[in-house]
Amino acid sequence: MENQQLQLCACCTHQYQLEDSFCDSCGYPFQGTKEQQDAYIANRTVKEIDLVDLNKKVKTACNSLYWIAGIIFISSILAFFTIEDENEIVIFLVTTVILVGAFLALAVWSKTKPATALISGLSLYIIIQVLNMIAEPSSIARGIIFKVLIIGYLIKGIMAVLEVEKIKKELNIK
Repeated sequence: MENQQLQLCACCTHQYQLEDSFCDSCGYPFQGTKEQQDAYIANRTVKEIDLVDLNKKVKTACNSLYWIAGIIFISSILAFFTIEDENEIVIFLVTTVILVGAFLALAVWSKTKPATALISGLSLYIIIQVLNMIAEPSSIARGIIFKVLIIGYLIKGIMAVLEVEKIKKELNIK
């Protein structure tokens, strides 16, 4: 066997052999000109900075799942005192516990699977709003600003997660 000399990539410190044209890990052009290599590193740095910004947006969107659970909980406490029928109180409490629990579970799940958790959270929130609108059409107008903000945060979070995954794939980050 021939003794091959190994080098470290200037961009990602992955080992490579002298005859390699590109880094197997990050795609750095070993045989490129100095300008090409500098441009590659600059482009990668910009994408890494974008990744930091996008991860902040994802975290904000994931935190909105906690906010949704809190809003449901607080609004349920306020609504609880307006219910007079005992049968309705039990149904109301069970529904509230399930919804708050679901959004808390989605928030926790978003730490490992943010895209899936945010899409599920958005879907659940929209389903809740549609069911409320069917049951009581005037409910759509109540809290419309909060509803739009929540949906907006979740959509922005989903878009940020998708962009994070795209950049991670481009940068070969797991």
